[in-house]
Amino acid sequence: MKNLYTLLVAFFVVNIYSQEIEEPKTVVPENPENLIVDSIDIQSGTIQSLQKTQEEIDKLDEQSKKLTNEYKDTIVEYEILNKYDNQLERITISQAEEIANITRQIEDLDDTNKYVLPLLERMVITLRELIEIDVPFLLDERMSRLEELEDILFKANFSTAEKFRKIYEAYQIENEYGRTIEAYSSSIDIEGVNLAAQFFRLGRLNLYYMTPDGDETGYWNKNTNSWVHLGGKYADEIDAALKIAYKQAPPDFINLPVQGVEKLPVQGDEK
Repeated sequence: MKNLYTLLVAFFVVNIYSQEIEEPKTVVPENPENLIVDSIDIQSGTIQSLQKTQEEIDKLDEQSKKLTNEYKDTIVEYEILNKYDNQLERITISQAEEIANITRQIEDLDDTNKYVLPLLERMVITLRELIEIDVPFLLDERMSRLEELEDILFKANFSTAEKFRKIYEAYQIENEYGRTIEAYSSSIDIEGVNLAAQFFRLGRLNLYYMTPDGDETGYWNKNTNSWVHLGGKYADEIDAALKIAYKQAPPDFINLPVQGVEKLPVQGDEK
């Protein structure tokens, strides 16, 4: 009896256990096509996400390269500006030294002007006196040059050096007159009649004239400061001299009257 009871209990336990550990069943989705589509969508989304991530990485890399290049350019520009600043500083120092030097020169020039300006004024006065007692050739031209010198003598916009240069040039021109011959056209007053004439200048020694028709000739008398009228005398000689001065004929010996000059009084001479 005891064995029968044991057998029934064992049968009951085995039956219950067999029911609990039934073979697993395979679950098949209702729509397998949807599962494939979902899988593809997930993969596509992942790829797109990876592409966007790569694009962001590429963009960041490009920005990084750009910033690196800008940094390098900034470093180069800084070095250039630093060198320029150093050069500019040296130039500024040099300019300051030059200004100081010019200032000293101006101060020295102010002292020099105290002595130079009166000398220049005296030179202009002497030039006027020379023209007034000289043979009266090219008077308009010479007086115009003299008046220009008198005009700039006391003008502040002309430097002392410029004034001296102009006065010196005028003296050179006047000095050259004494070593050259010249012919030019002008007019002359003969007994109250203004006549056209050709003039021949023989250095500063003398001045001759002849009317175009050759009827009137003459020369300047330094002793009397007046014209000596010779009528038609010396017309051929003066005509020949004019041709030589105009370079229409070669140099030649010409017989012309020459007036001697008495010694002129000089300022400071004892009387």
